[in-house]
Amino acid sequence: MTTPQSQNQTSKGLSLAFVGGLALSFDIPLIRLALSDPYTVMAARGLGIAFILLIYWRFFANRNAMPRSLFADKDFIIVGALSGANNICFTIAVFNTSTANVVFILAFNAMLAALLSWPMVGERLKLHTWLAIIATLVGVGIIVADGLGTGNLFGDVLALMCAGLLALSLTLTRKSGKDLSLAPGFGGLVSAAFALPTILLLGSELQAPLWLALDALVLVPIAGITLWLAPRFITAPQVALFYLLETVLAPLWVWIVFFEVPSTNVFVGGLVVTAAIGLHAAYELKISQTKRSQL
Repeated sequence: MTTPQSQNQTSKGLSLAFVGGLALSFDIPLIRLALSDPYTVMAARGLGIAFILLIYWRFFANRNAMPRSLFADKDFIIVGALSGANNICFTIAVFNTSTANVVFILAFNAMLAALLSWPMVGERLKLHTWLAIIATLVGVGIIVADGLGTGNLFGDVLALMCAGLLALSLTLTRKSGKDLSLAPGFGGLVSAAFALPTILLLGSELQAPLWLALDALVLVPIAGITLWLAPRFITAPQVALFYLLETVLAPLWVWIVFFEVPSTNVFVGGLVVTAAIGLHAAYELKISQTKRSQL
């Protein structure tokens, strides 16, 4: 997919990625409000997104852009399985290492996607995208500087696997050129199937189910649809940048809900990340507008 993008395509891709990143930023606060165990969270989020995306496919999806037979399509199966594995790694990592370590390691998602996009898709990133990736890494580093090194190796390895799986799934989605927005629904079934045996064996802990239902039935499906639609219009590394909105905004929602005042580092690093993403998006729109006017 090396043809120039129109201004409309770029705008659509950036808008979808922004909505997805914004929805995802509420994920961790809602998980905390649910007061649950990791396997119940994993199963609920997996079954929730599968159910909502089934409704989306039945009534709202543009099926012309989707594979004709979902479960006979190799790209759908692979991306869905990667999405499920990503959910498993993320959920267990959150409960096994510090939040600072998780968000810092996940910030390498965009760089990994950039490294994969060249050999797999033939898309070489331009200088301004590399600068945005580097700036966001610096911003995330500032945010989590105080908490780095307080986790453990098992959780850190899972977070690194999560970043790699996410980068690979976004790159494969971009390479396919298809609407794979339903793939996270299949991934939800994969992660739920992984979690349910443990729940049946050890039981479940869930003190505030409404918060988990809001996360599983509203926010996670919105993020799944939009973030897996976006690679049809913009590159995988550009989509990956918007995942960092969770790093910036989640501490603000935690401040509002739990009265945990963010450190100065959170505000400074958040400003760096937000500025990098915003300036990159504005520059992308300017480039696409210039190309369109020259046609």
